[in-house]
Amino acid sequence: MDTALLRNATREEHNATEATVPLMDPSLTLPQYGDVLARMYRIVRAWDDWADVHAPNDLRPILHTRRRAALLANDLKTLGHLAPSVEEVPHERMQSTAVAGDPRAVFLGRMYVMEGSTLGGQLLARHLEEHFGFAEGMGDSYFRGYGEATGERWRQFKEFLEDLPEEATDTVVASARNMFALFAEAMSAKI
Repeated sequence: MDTALLRNATREEHNATEATVPLMDPSLTLPQYGDVLARMYRIVRAWDDWADVHAPNDLRPILHTRRRAALLANDLKTLGHLAPSVEEVPHERMQSTAVAGDPRAVFLGRMYVMEGSTLGGQLLARHLEEHFGFAEGMGDSYFRGYGEATGERWRQFKEFLEDLPEEATDTVVASARNMFALFAEAMSAKI
């Protein structure tokens, strides 16, 4: 599968989702930042839990090192907040909205959104450290993601996508669009 095609096919959804995350706003306050992290925690935790159940067997070993809800929980704790309760996590939405199709293509489409966020997270971490005066990884560990391994993990993930047959493209695109929509929905939800 062509990953450039996937990026282009989901550009609109990516931009719409990014617009719901005001982390580059120069007037962002710490309470607003905490609210953003709590919203992100809900969807990232839902993804982590869904992925535990739906990951193809050969991808299960790498998922253990790519779970990121705990990083958000740590960031919230650093800010003096508790992570949202499990009851507040949109597990049902994550399950009920999954697109139909080859399970591997569905999984990798959703994973594309979550893994792609690690790339932009590096820029966000530097911005947040400067904006709030955070020490590296203290309050922004989620955005630090995989640290120096981020680029290598992204390349590894792209290989999984590129190994998919071209006929899986529509399912991967639909699944990625679905995940972007779920992320935007979680970020726009009233707390």
